[in-house]
Formats: sequence, C-alpha cells, structure tokens
Amino acid sequence: MTAVPAQNRSYRLRQFLTLTLALVQRDIAARYRRSILGPLWAILQPLALMVVFNLLHEVVEIPSDGIPYLIFSYAALVPWTFFQTTVTRGSTSINANAAIIKKMAVPREIFPLVAMLSALFDMSMSGLILLGMMIVFGVPFTAALLWLPVLILITALLGWGIALGVASLATFKQDFVFATDFVLRLWLYATPVIYPLSSVPPEWYSLYILNPTVGLILGFRAVLVEGKAPDLALLAVSVITTVVVCTVTLPFFRFMSRYFADVL
Repeated sequence: MTAVPAQNRSYRLRQFLTLTLALVQRDIAARYRRSILGPLWAILQPLALMVVFNLLHEVVEIPSDGIPYLIFSYAALVPWTFFQTTVTRGSTSINANAAIIKKMAVPREIFPLVAMLSALFDMSMSGLILLGMMIVFGVPFTAALLWLPVLILITALLGWGIALGVASLATFKQDFVFATDFVLRLWLYATPVIYPLSSVPPEWYSLYILNPTVGLILGFRAVLVEGKAPDLALLAVSVITTVVVCTVTLPFFRFMSRYFADVL
C-alpha cells in the first residue's frame, strides 16, 4: 500500500527535475541565441564593475587590507552578481513565463528556481576569470575552498527566497520590480564588496553585520583570496536570515500563486 505513493513521489520528482533542466537550458539558450559574444556577456558585468571600482580606488584610495584591489573586488563581485541576478530574474520570472503558466499545471516556484540556476551558470562563467586571476596573482589554493559549495548554496537560497517574495507581488504590480532594482543598487554599497569590513565605523558595526550578504561576501573573499575559513559568526547571521526569508516567502508565494493565471 505504501509503495505506490513512494513511486508517485519519485516519478513527480523526476518530472520536476526534467522540467527544471529543460527550462534552464531554454532560458540560457534564449538569452544568448542572437548575441555575438554569447555567454561572455555573463563575464562583462562583474568585469566592468571591477574596472570602475578600481578607478575609484585609485582616486579615493579605498583600502583593501593588503590584498591587490583587482582580485579583492572581483572575488566579491562574482558572488554579489550571482545574488543580484537571482533576485532580479526571479522577480520577473512569473511574468516572463506567463504563456506556460496559463497552459500548464506546473509548480510555480520552479520559475524563480530556474532564474537562480541560470544565474548560477553565469556565475560559473565569471568564476573562470576569477580562477585565472588567482593564478596570475599567485593566490594559493587551500582547503578553505571546500567552503565554496556551502557559500554558494546559502547565497542561492537567500536570492531565491527574496525572489519568491518579490515575484509574488510583482506579478500583480510592476512597481515591486522597479523598487527591487533600486534596493539592490543601494544594497551593493551596504555590503563590503568594494571596501573591507574594517572601513565600517565602529558605531555602525553591530547594525551593519545584520545584513545577510555581509557574512556571505566576506566568506567568499576569505576562502578565495585569503585562504581561510569564513567568519562563522557572520555566516550564522546569513544562514538564519536565509531560513527566515524562505520560511516566510515560500508559503506566501504558494498562496499568491493561486491567482497568477488570473492576472497574467
């Protein structure tokens, strides 16, 4: 009696994974189909920001804690761009897949998930440049790199959770998409991407580290450039925030998804 439901769950899981993979492939192919540079565009955004921030560093002498500023900033820009892209694409993923939603009965949360996975593909492209920079700057490859899958997973879940919340509302009002883009631009400067944590005034420190991307970005920089494990106290803030965000936004998204087809 219990074998049938188990088989059904296994079958539905395979269907879900197959559909997810197909949608990710479609999303990546559609994005770069008529582009001359193709996936190289995924590299240009963090590279361009790195160049701009490096010029700014030369003008106003932004500290980098003794690390060459190019790799100091790029090691943080790669995961930040992944997080930002996950939120941005995920926020518009329901409207972007309106035709599928109106025709097929598929789990709606699959679309922000696809947005996150396609952003992960972009991150892997940017990561190749980062790998080359690590070799050029003589950064050693240490056991601390084993933390990378953990940091990527937390970043992905945080971005996906936020995207679920925004997509729940943006499907009805586009204002939430514009507001999210504005918030993300400010959020970048509230995260130690272009400057070190040591630049944060002491009186702001306790409030500043409540930003969940602080522990993540510093964690990436620690394992990639500094060859050490991330700060577990800061990372704990990121984990707790991620759990809270997903716990709140996932049921909210599922509730709101009942009405998606009516407004698309």
